[in-house]
Amino acid sequence: MAFDPIIKAITTIAGSATPLVKNKLERHELVIKILRKLHLNPEHPPADFTGVYQYSLVEYGVGKPEPILELFRQKEIQQALRQAFEENKFSLLLQEADTFLDWHCLGDQIRELEIDPRREFYEFAAVFVQVAKRTRTPAEVLTNQRLGSLQNSLNQLQQHFDRLPTAEGIRTEIAQLLQQNYPLLQATESATEESCRALLLAQQLQGWFETLDYRFEPYQVWEEDYFEQIINIPARRGFDRILVRGIAGEVQLADVVALGQSVEQQNTDEGWLVTARRLSRSARDEVEKRENRHLFCYTFDELLDETADFTNYITWLEVEVKGKGIEQMYVPLACTKEEFDPVSKQRLAVSRYDQRDGWIDGYVDLWLDDPAKEHLSVLGEFGTGKTWFAFHYAWTALQRYLQAKQRGIQRPRLPLVITLRDYSKALNVENVLAGFFFSNHNIRINSEVFDQLNRMGKLLLIFDGFDEMAAKVNRQQMINNFWELAKVVVPGSKVILTCRTEHFPEAKEGRALLNAELQASTVALTGEAPQFEVLELEKFNDEQIRQVLSFRADKVTVEKVMDNPQLLDLARRPVMTELILEALPEIEQGKPVDLSRVYLYAVRRKMERDITAERTFTSLADKLYFLCELSWEMLSTDEMSLNYRLFPDRIR
Repeated sequence: MAFDPIIKAITTIAGSATPLVKNKLERHELVIKILRKLHLNPEHPPADFTGVYQYSLVEYGVGKPEPILELFRQKEIQQALRQAFEENKFSLLLQEADTFLDWHCLGDQIRELEIDPRREFYEFAAVFVQVAKRTRTPAEVLTNQRLGSLQNSLNQLQQHFDRLPTAEGIRTEIAQLLQQNYPLLQATESATEESCRALLLAQQLQGWFETLDYRFEPYQVWEEDYFEQIINIPARRGFDRILVRGIAGEVQLADVVALGQSVEQQNTDEGWLVTARRLSRSARDEVEKRENRHLFCYTFDELLDETADFTNYITWLEVEVKGKGIEQMYVPLACTKEEFDPVSKQRLAVSRYDQRDGWIDGYVDLWLDDPAKEHLSVLGEFGTGKTWFAFHYAWTALQRYLQAKQRGIQRPRLPLVITLRDYSKALNVENVLAGFFFSNHNIRINSEVFDQLNRMGKLLLIFDGFDEMAAKVNRQQMINNFWELAKVVVPGSKVILTCRTEHFPEAKEGRALLNAELQASTVALTGEAPQFEVLELEKFNDEQIRQVLSFRADKVTVEKVMDNPQLLDLARRPVMTELILEALPEIEQGKPVDLSRVYLYAVRRKMERDITAERTFTSLADKLYFLCELSWEMLSTDEMSLNYRLFPDRIR
């Protein structure tokens, strides 16, 4: 049977009756009506893959939007589901589905409906499992009195899904369905699982283990305060069998003893006790004993640490922050946010966030706690402190993270600062992340692990310097690059992007891009449409200038700058303060003052000091000539970074 009649029957019969479907019974009757119209036996599905798929589409599809029905009729999705079941690896279904939605127009239609594709795939897969387990002949059904009505079972399954708020919950349900000896959802088993107070932990572990490609054995135990399952972890030769016991509440000594007994009974290589938050000291001490060296206790976060070790990055961030003096000399920044009429798009107001609101830090803290907003663009003119803010906020957030880790309480997001200046014109976010994790910090995680951590709300991504990369490209490539970076903006994520205000010649165009209104010429975003916000940094006021100068100069020098209107205006950009102090002797001699000349005075004084200290062997004239030639080469070739090996012969 082709899929066209199925889609037509669902949309015609169920679609016309949708306003009348007020309860599960009416939906159940509609499903039976459609199955009979398609000559499918409501109590006995066909035994072949295509027949089971068609039957499942009817059971699943009643009440679903047409783009979702069209999605499941696609050959690519059918093949992905077949492969996922054959290999018992549901991540394959998600991977193929994401790829398909990236290029197919159905992806745009589904995203416009604000539907979570992951939940739909898991829900359909679970229905498919249930139907597939009932592909028996009528005689076989009659001889097995434990089998009830298929339609009653599927109706129960649909009601069960309605109580599962997350895709991870449905994924856990699929795993249990596949492991049951009998095709029905036993009411007692379902009730036992739902009554387990560690169900959320089970869902989280299921998602994490699947991400790591761990396999599950059929063994499962569900009790009120704990659950058990056995996973297989690939090893050098074969695999290790691990019994995982998840605990609701605090892990205590008795749990370690019970784990040891289960490990012995199931003859596994190791045993893991996992809880969301608390481990008693006696439990930790017990697993440290030599006779218990095969037993381990983890909080869920500690288990994640076993795979995702960010120690090298944390060390790097500390070196960067302390080396730049950010920890000691950072001055809080104010910011503004424009508010617009949602219909006319006319600006209604500008909100200003200063010391009354905790500066920009206070705004970002509130944004982090707002689940409706996932992306924040921080704009600022040249030298207004975007990079220092990025590192300062990351450092502050890191301290909160490390303190929570040490105390064993719930950890906030781990801030990751990713600089963009070194990436090519045509940005690829996977290359950026690979460079960050592998090349820069030797963090051995793949894209699937990153994506899972990102969706779980474990990370705060801070992309610094979009303008430094985008200055090399045209308008369309700039838009494409923005949307490429926005691929990491998925449900559960938080992403900050810094960029120069002047990078966008037209304010309206800048807002349109950073508010995600312009369309990329390449692939669309995956997942739901992200929610964007835009902040703009303000320049320093007089008090902030005085504060930042006081970190680097004595009171007399500070007052000299404060009394000079030209210098005071330049000092409103934080980046200029050190250069102003360096150039102050020339300025006091009455020499002209502007941005470029302050740079010149400061650089020349540094070179003179190097010559006096005999740290160099070339003259000042030679150095200035070299810098001028190098500047012209970079400007004329539009290359803002140049490796010394690529210097032209005339510069060498």
